[in-house]
Amino acid sequence: MLFQLLVVLEAAILLSGLFFTKLKKIDHHFIAAKYHPEMPERVRKILEQVGDHPVLKIQLGRTPVEAVLLLFLNILSSWKFANKQIELGYDEIYHNYLLITIQNEKKLNILQTMVESSKNTVGSTVYKLEKAHRVRLMKPVFPTEFVDIYNIPLTPNKTFTLNRLITTASNIDKHFYTYDAANNNMCQTFVENIVDINGLTLNIVDNTTRIALKPQDAKALVATLGSRRDIVKRITDLGGTLDKWVFDHKIKWKKPPVKEFVLIGNMHVKAKNDFTNNNTDNIQRSNVDTIVVNGMTDTIIENVDDAFNAVVALEEDEKKSKQNQLTIIISSILFVILLSVGAATVTFFIWHKKKSMFDYFVVPYKFFENSFSINKFCQLFYS
Repeated sequence: MLFQLLVVLEAAILLSGLFFTKLKKIDHHFIAAKYHPEMPERVRKILEQVGDHPVLKIQLGRTPVEAVLLLFLNILSSWKFANKQIELGYDEIYHNYLLITIQNEKKLNILQTMVESSKNTVGSTVYKLEKAHRVRLMKPVFPTEFVDIYNIPLTPNKTFTLNRLITTASNIDKHFYTYDAANNNMCQTFVENIVDINGLTLNIVDNTTRIALKPQDAKALVATLGSRRDIVKRITDLGGTLDKWVFDHKIKWKKPPVKEFVLIGNMHVKAKNDFTNNNTDNIQRSNVDTIVVNGMTDTIIENVDDAFNAVVALEEDEKKSKQNQLTIIISSILFVILLSVGAATVTFFIWHKKKSMFDYFVVPYKFFENSFSINKFCQLFYS
């Protein structure tokens, strides 16, 4: 009976395994960015933790490229790089990135945490999204990252999240995970494609922001290196490989302990309402056409709503898949419990039946045997 019970349990486990295998083999046209194998593990962890929090504001940020790097490129090109930069009319060569503010009630700033009257204030966190040798998503570190910034208005009837912004762009932009400045595939095109693919370019009414968003002609600049232009790609590829070895292998550094703050009562703080671009209906649109810099053309995606809806559908499918897995787990557990109870019940009835038969045949025999022994003793005693 125990063997039969083990066979039934094994069959139940195999059955649930078939269900799980079937769920895992469901293919989608889109793949969520937090599951993409080319996405750095650090970014995937952030997307898992806060990727579904609503986006409150998006800003374009840019900082001049380090002078040391420009000097290196000028030496390699015999100063042709600098001459080409002047020819193209670039005062600076910029590194572009996005500053994305998300709603995060668990991450109030220090002052809000200390002041008791601000306990109910909605918290927010700023993340910096950029592409260097790999895609990077982190909290800004240097104050200079907030100096040269431009607001990118959000679409009023859409709820954006980090997962939706990045997943939409990564599934449409085939060069999302690669870096090749020689083919105009660098940080500036990375940022522009994210804005375009998510349908945010049409929301920009400020002509200065449009110009800042437009990529510089990196292909023409790198071409001045001649036969040495592949060095730039080799360096970035090497940096990406080292990044994978070091950080995707879960090498963890010791973190300092989290500081704790005590609430201060009876204090009133005047909060400054930060302007958020989430409604463009009342903004007067500029009549000035979009300026095309150095022949770079617009790449506005026409089927933005289809891409956005596809990502939303992907999220819904993921939720349903998790619910189905949970249902299967619970059903399997209940099924095993019912089988165990049934097997125990059957075992009990069989044992009880055998015991009854044992009592039916054995007890009378013992009674007869005992009676025979007593009669024989009496006969011997009186003889």
